[in-house]
Amino acid sequence: TEEAEDAAASMAADTIREYLETGAIRNSVNFPTTNLGTRAENTVRFTVVNKNVPGALAHITEAFAEEGLNIAQQINHSRGDIAYNVVDIDVTGKESVVSFKSVQ
Repeated sequence: TEEAEDAAASMAADTIREYLETGAIRNSVNFPTTNLGTRAENTVRFTVVNKNVPGALAHITEAFAEEGLNIAQQINHSRGDIAYNVVDIDVTGKESVVSFKSVQ
């Protein structure tokens, strides 16, 4: 029905908006449901998709540590071969996002 189509379109729009604003994933076929919640003041949120293999999370956290960036909070969920991470970095004392370039 037209009402069902409108409801589905609204749900899809809400899901995309939530992902873009917070990094949250829900109702996904390929990715695990993930929601870190509200980002604290003075933090920048990164999202990272990686293969779900031993040591991958350690490499991700090492990349931030090597640049002197402190992880304020994080979440890691996996589904099959895919892992999804949401990481909030404390930016207190950081002048710009230029210092994050090498984390890529």
